[in-house]
Amino acid sequence: MKKLFTIALLILNSMVFAQTGTNYPENSIYKNFRPFHTPRTNYRAGTVYRVAPDNKIYVVEDVKAVNSYESNEGTVVGRMTFSSEEILALPNIELEKYSFVSLEVEMKDIVREYTEQTTVDKILWENERAENLVVDPLSKYFIIRETLKPKEITYRFSEETYKSILGGVNNLQKSAGEGIDFPYYVTKKYKEPVRLFYLDQTIGLRPYGKN
Repeated sequence: MKKLFTIALLILNSMVFAQTGTNYPENSIYKNFRPFHTPRTNYRAGTVYRVAPDNKIYVVEDVKAVNSYESNEGTVVGRMTFSSEEILALPNIELEKYSFVSLEVEMKDIVREYTEQTTVDKILWENERAENLVVDPLSKYFIIRETLKPKEITYRFSEETYKSILGGVNNLQKSAGEGIDFPYYVTKKYKEPVRLFYLDQTIGLRPYGKN
């Protein structure tokens, strides 16, 4: 049993999120949300992770005392910004040239998972939980405040972005008609809602990232 627990910890601690701390252009929907590196059913809102000096990202702990809540968002359509690495990891499209690319995203049956600021403040700082979490002075620490869990997502590409694709073109379909800003698309469906995007907050030994 102890061996299985140790293996589980190793898996958790080696999980990498999308790169943190990058100055992404702003999304038109769900501002400041970033994609997870892969779809997942774990890593709920309330999870603390750290970024080491070598930029590797490690899960520290799912802080169970930080309750999370859910709201149904229905279907949402809007533009979101991705790095070329994220596009390769999520819709499996390989791009060149662009550091960032703006796609039109349509998510269906979204469950928005969130935590409340007052709860985070109470658990981490009033109850001094942060002292047991923020232990490496060289790492930067974050708590996941919100996640998005859609059952289906469609990534739509503009003509300009389409021309820069190096690999995965066969994964795309083209919408019929003229004058469509994002005519090429790929759709991913999931049997259950999975976490695709997250919103985080910097934390430290004192509130709001202050050390």
